[in-house]
Amino acid sequence: MAAWTVPMREFAKKAGLSLDVVARKIMFDMFSNVIRLSPVDTGRFRANWNVGYGVIDDNTYTTTNVYRVDAQLRQLMAKDSVTRTVVYFTNSLPYALPLEYGMYPNPPKFGSKKKGEDGVAIHVTGGYSMQAPRGMVRITVAATAEYIRKAVAGT
Repeated sequence: MAAWTVPMREFAKKAGLSLDVVARKIMFDMFSNVIRLSPVDTGRFRANWNVGYGVIDDNTYTTTNVYRVDAQLRQLMAKDSVTRTVVYFTNSLPYALPLEYGMYPNPPKFGSKKKGEDGVAIHVTGGYSMQAPRGMVRITVAATAEYIRKAVAGT
């Protein structure tokens, strides 16, 4: 794991921004990207990402309404301070880990019925989701430096 050579506070200071502004922008963009990369079958997985402030929000929902997640992200942006607490971004559905790490049986035992499809279809190959074969979180975390650069640049 790479170590930071310049503290985040220094990045923000050089950009003339508060650390809170930079931190919120980084989190908002990273969390939004994870949601965007999340596979959609029924939409339930994408709609079950949660933002927790100081505690993990391990709730799960039967809804496919992604607007709840959007509201949580907007609440993150409106917080007075996000740098004084740990902010968790979680998805507690039982298939979150298989989607991220490709832990589905190979070959798959069951298919799924996707909206707009007739009958059952297979959306997994080699144990990985065909929509997110490299995960969502890992891809986003690997690009952390780019999210920091964008936040500091104000883009």
